[in-house]
Amino acid sequence: MTARAAVVTASLVALLTGSVGLVWGTWAVGGSDSSCYGLMAQALARLAWQPSSRLALDAPWPDAQLTFAPAGFVSSPVRDDAASPVCAPGFSLLAAPVMWAAGDRGLFWLSPLAGVALVWLAFLLGRRLAGEVAGTAAALLTATSPILLYQVVQPMNDVAAAACWLAGLAALVVPARRRIGLAGAAIGVALLLRPNLLPAGAVLGVVVWAWQGRAAAFAFGASIVPFGLAVLALNDTLYGSPFGSGYGDATALFALDNVPLNLARHLRAIFETQWGLPLLGAVAPWVLPAAARRAAWAMLLLALAVVFCYLPYASFPEWWYLRFLLPAVVVLTVLASSVLTVGAGRVLPGRAAAAAVAVVVLAASAAQGRVAWARQVFVLHSLEARFRLVGEAVRDRLPPGTAAVAVWDSGSIRFGGGSEVVVWDSLAPDWLDRAVAWLRRRGPEPVIVVERWEESAFRQRFESQAFGALDWPPRFDIDGRVRIFATGDRARYLAGEAVPTETIWNR
Repeated sequence: MTARAAVVTASLVALLTGSVGLVWGTWAVGGSDSSCYGLMAQALARLAWQPSSRLALDAPWPDAQLTFAPAGFVSSPVRDDAASPVCAPGFSLLAAPVMWAAGDRGLFWLSPLAGVALVWLAFLLGRRLAGEVAGTAAALLTATSPILLYQVVQPMNDVAAAACWLAGLAALVVPARRRIGLAGAAIGVALLLRPNLLPAGAVLGVVVWAWQGRAAAFAFGASIVPFGLAVLALNDTLYGSPFGSGYGDATALFALDNVPLNLARHLRAIFETQWGLPLLGAVAPWVLPAAARRAAWAMLLLALAVVFCYLPYASFPEWWYLRFLLPAVVVLTVLASSVLTVGAGRVLPGRAAAAAVAVVVLAASAAQGRVAWARQVFVLHSLEARFRLVGEAVRDRLPPGTAAVAVWDSGSIRFGGGSEVVVWDSLAPDWLDRAVAWLRRRGPEPVIVVERWEESAFRQRFESQAFGALDWPPRFDIDGRVRIFATGDRARYLAGEAVPTETIWNR
């Protein structure tokens, strides 16, 4: 394969990956993670450090500040009118300038752009290890990785963090002269996005020391320091301590008892989605030519460091939590592509070896694409559309300033609708009716927004409250999945007046 053909192929594959993120992107802020990133980025783009509520200071019910913290947030320990993010704020900090320039939709560009960079960097690393065929194979296998495709369509930090880790690696191993400062800056941004991976950065620092000595390792570390200081400053601003976080006590999240369970779950996810192919990369330092072994060792050590950072972390059964290990998955995929290429070259002549690798990689890529399809990558935009539609309905179809009582959709209402939200699972069970009355005195009639699956829990929590019964027709039915009840409609309905429901479908 010629160098030109490899570059053209890898470029097209990288651009197609970004296109998947844009065309099939959710374009919605939904669950707690995307809500956290989106609302923080929105606040930063508007030159505020965190979301705040004008009502939180005056609300008369218990734990009022917590009830005004939307999904993905906790009560701010610094400001009584604000909420602090559970997630690390680094991704939001990167997204804020884009949103300032392009509006809120800019948030949804970052993961696709990071996907383009990630696939291209996989190509560069694979080409450095074993030539053009290996680089192209690495790009294809990375681009079709189900976990990458699952994340590239969502406004979350996983793809951007992985791209930064690979950028740091590429700066160390791809050029003839290592770019220590650039590598350190890339790793610094990666740690801004995921501070808990600091041990992985330390591993790369040791690698730099072993390769080029103390001065180079110091320069590498010095390039990271500004980003570390930024993390500490953000923590102090948001949580009142440089070492604070939205996750609370770290001992509740990390435990050695989680290691065997996480190991089993992550291995199962790798075998179910990629048939264990990335694990072939573990033998790269012993298989690749001598000229590539130091680079292979650096990559393997980084991948192992990322894995070890997450093995003690709280365990989740869903396969998509493999996203935590995305930097390791991509690095191991690059190493595996190099092992396949070198191995084929040892048993087959040149063109036959390249053809054999092409057949294996194309078959594996097609199979990975089928797995991604089966695991709803290409329908997430439909599943998540209700979040966008809820925010738009509150913004466009209700009077300005309408407050909402919600939980699962609280982030989308704040992000897309710009409305105040009272999170009902933090509201005392005997306070719903009084909270509605208080909100009514402060503005338009409030609404209650519940997902269909939330309704039984809502009724059970507020069974002693008049509005807890949800015994009147909703004003809006969003995609058959979310209902918006206007509290002012209840009295009219019980008095015999018809209350029509408008159904809003995802188109």
